[in-house]
Amino acid sequence: MKIHLYIISISIVFSICCSHATSQQTTIDYDKLKEIESNVVLDISENHSEPFGLLKDLIVMPDGSFLVSDIGKTTIEKFSSEGEYEGVLAKAGRGPGELPYMFTLEVDGYDTLIVQHNSSTQIDLWGLDRQGNYRYERSMIRNPGSFNETLSFKGSYSKNKRYTVQDFTKVELNPPDYRAAKVIIMDGFQHIVLDSLHTLKKPNYIYADPKKHATNITFGGLTPVGMPPYRYEDRFIMIDKDQYMIARPDSSVLNIYSNDHKIIYKIYLDVEPRAIKESDLDHYFTGMDKKTREKLKNHAPPIKPPFLNIWASQSDLLLHTDNTIKGKEMVVLTLDGKPEGKLYLSEYDEIKYFRDKRIFTLNKDPMKGHSIRIYQLDLPE
Repeated sequence: MKIHLYIISISIVFSICCSHATSQQTTIDYDKLKEIESNVVLDISENHSEPFGLLKDLIVMPDGSFLVSDIGKTTIEKFSSEGEYEGVLAKAGRGPGELPYMFTLEVDGYDTLIVQHNSSTQIDLWGLDRQGNYRYERSMIRNPGSFNETLSFKGSYSKNKRYTVQDFTKVELNPPDYRAAKVIIMDGFQHIVLDSLHTLKKPNYIYADPKKHATNITFGGLTPVGMPPYRYEDRFIMIDKDQYMIARPDSSVLNIYSNDHKIIYKIYLDVEPRAIKESDLDHYFTGMDKKTREKLKNHAPPIKPPFLNIWASQSDLLLHTDNTIKGKEMVVLTLDGKPEGKLYLSEYDEIKYFRDKRIFTLNKDPMKGHSIRIYQLDLPE
């Protein structure tokens, strides 16, 4: 009861602070923000007992240890919080708890590990034993849906119910720039218990015209050309078991909801508009042929969105704001939307977690191979 009242009190304080701060704060100019010092405190690559194959998903546990899925070797491997290798959790096979060629690794807020078979409708559930190690428990078959449907688990609504983004890829020659995905709640048997909780804006790929270009049949008879630069995309982020965020870059607002789906507070991002320059497009289209470049360029917005992606910790917000020659531009804000500074990560860093002023990434350097990398940010307490 005391914990519940504490959360409500904190939420009220955030609501007051944010409504006050957004009405008084000046426009944020990303170019003028001070640079935050960041240090690589862990890089698991050469010191790993075996080279990584193709890393896909990273799961950070409450004690700081982490699991990584390697679809190149078809394994799930475990590491301590210090980066020490602790062995293979699962490997390829067709038996209970074994892995298919392609799979997705996720975890809910109640420490259930979810292994989704991408080539079928099977889902494997793993639970923690008394020693804190994951053990295979059972498998289930989800509703197959349609061929262009994807389900992405985002976190737990309750012990046996999960927030899920239900997305249908728009495969057509001239699709609209954006499509709608739905936030739903599914139970442990993959049945929808609450439909269309929220609607998220998702960008569509551009496809090649088979009459004009010799292409391979890949999706509905069409081959994707690519994603236009600086597309807007709504994000669903779990903050903790009691709060989640829906971040909408086209309206520059971050909506924080309680677990009963009511808005606790909003953060309005007043960001100095940034025009997309020719140099930005040159960097984005590096290695692309002229025809592809022109086709994608025609679908780019004139102004950069205030953020491309976003992560939340208990004390800060991390925004991916641009891709530059210096690397990925990242801006850190307080939870009431005030800027703390910016930093740059490697262009090969795929961010998976932002926790305790640390950024957990999978670094996918095409020359050096894949690695797990953790950055420590120098932020005030």
